[in-house]
Amino acid sequence: MHIKPENTVQLEGLADTPAEMATFVFTIGCFDLLHDGHRRLFANMRRFGHRLVIGIHDDESIWKLKNKMPMDDTQTRLKNVAMYADYVYVIAGTDPTPFIEETILRLKPLSDSMVYVRGNDMPNFPSRPLVESHMPVKLLPYTDGVSSTMLRKKLLHGKTEKEISVLFPHILRQAVSEPCS
Repeated sequence: MHIKPENTVQLEGLADTPAEMATFVFTIGCFDLLHDGHRRLFANMRRFGHRLVIGIHDDESIWKLKNKMPMDDTQTRLKNVAMYADYVYVIAGTDPTPFIEETILRLKPLSDSMVYVRGNDMPNFPSRPLVESHMPVKLLPYTDGVSSTMLRKKLLHGKTEKEISVLFPHILRQAVSEPCS
C-alpha cells in the first residue's frame, strides 16, 4: 500500500534526486493501532531514502515503557508495519541500543548513507547519541489530531472489563499477569 502525495508534508533536508537519497532510513516505535500519523511517517521516510528499516517494541517492552498493553499484539503490529517497510525487527526490552548497534553493524558495510527519522513529539529518544554518531537524525512534524492513545480511548470508552476481555483479550491477560516494575 502506498501513501498518496497529499498525505506527505513539506520537509527540509530532503534529497533533491534519487541518487542523493540515503540507502537506509531507520526508525523505532510501538506502532500500535496503525493510523494516519504512522502512515504519513512511513511515506515521508521514503522521501529520505530507498529502504525503510523499522524496529517495533514487543508487547512486554511497551508495558514497561508506557504501563499499558498495546491494543494490537506484537504479531499484528509486525504485519501492519511490514506493509510499509523493507525490513522490520521486533525489539525486546525497553532499551533499543542493542538493536541499533546490531543493525548499524550489519548494514553499514552495505552503505555509508543512512538516516534516522523520528516524529518531533519525542526529540530526545533513547540512544539518540549513538544514532547521531553514525547518521543524521531528521525530526518530522507530529500529525495533529491522531494518536494511538486517542484511538485506544475511543475503542475502550464505555466498555466493561468483560467486553474488553472479549474484544482485546491479550491486553487484560497481560496486564494482570505482569505487574508494573
